[in-house]
Amino acid sequence: MTRGRKCLLVAAALAVGITGTVAVGVPGWTPAASAATASSTFPLADPDTLLAKDGSYVTYGTTVGAGVGSRCGGTGKLYVPYLNHGSGDTVGMSNCAAGDALPSGPGSWAEPGGAVWAPGVALFNGNFYMYYAATKKGTGQKCIGLATSGGAKSPFTNKGEWACPGGGRWALDPNPFVAGGKLYVAYRDDAITSGAETGISIVRVAATGFADWATRRDALKSTDIGWDSIRISGTTHVVENPSVFRASGDGHYYLTYSGNNWDSPRYSTGLADCGTSPIPPSRCKPLKDGVNQPYFGYTGSAGLSPFRGLPGNNQGPGAMDVFFTAGNRRCVVWAWWDPGTGRRYPRIGQLKRDSGGFYVQ
Repeated sequence: MTRGRKCLLVAAALAVGITGTVAVGVPGWTPAASAATASSTFPLADPDTLLAKDGSYVTYGTTVGAGVGSRCGGTGKLYVPYLNHGSGDTVGMSNCAAGDALPSGPGSWAEPGGAVWAPGVALFNGNFYMYYAATKKGTGQKCIGLATSGGAKSPFTNKGEWACPGGGRWALDPNPFVAGGKLYVAYRDDAITSGAETGISIVRVAATGFADWATRRDALKSTDIGWDSIRISGTTHVVENPSVFRASGDGHYYLTYSGNNWDSPRYSTGLADCGTSPIPPSRCKPLKDGVNQPYFGYTGSAGLSPFRGLPGNNQGPGAMDVFFTAGNRRCVVWAWWDPGTGRRYPRIGQLKRDSGGFYVQ
């Protein structure tokens, strides 16, 4: 349990327009009084944060083009841009890309020069495993690849295609997590649905980084909720960007996931209870009337009346990833949508829990 302690986070430089370098040697990271959240001016979609071996934090995200965002180490097109920030138990945030974690691109199985979406990284048995989405060469199908590295900021080496369902169904938004000394991956898996529906699966991973497909189980389907419909077409129902964490208080595993249009105020975050096993024996149960409303979201008139808002009350909060600090504090990183720029920006806060449920501070 967090016992009410706060993540020691840098105040939002977005609000005051400050950038700089600190003594801990992490460029672009600005110290300030302890605050509840930290935000970045770097346009980073689908963020995923972890603690590196050197005690700093790394936040990865979707491909950005040359000239996009401020740089403090990365140049040109960045396939997997990453921000480097914080130290020890102080998470912080950065306003500049420190480099490209996958400079060779998505690998020979994918469209040459194509984008990488929603990379998820986990430290397991001393190595870092990156799972990411890309377009399969010559098909237009979104599939998942695997890359590994000995360091969180070292260039990752592609290991090949990891998941690519039959029939052209999509697999994307992979998020690895470690539980009970084993590695698992939660991901958007449209192979468990049909037509305009989407789904989320969880599977255990072998030491090679590749899946033991016999362990795969359904975690959620878009048919389980009713707030996920994309209004633009009226035909697509989206659940995606999963992240799994275990709550120490009850020992249950919980699933965060996104739904609706990513580029709208309606994009929101759901929360579901998956029971006491990292691979749920049955589909996870959405919390707090989660069938009809998102758990976290924009509380303005254009939103979907979520159970709870988030710090900043920005539009379109989604792609929420749960991670733990050096002091075992449970934090989250998510991206919000700016209608002025059309881009998404990362924000970090602490995920807490009281008698009313989970909330972010």
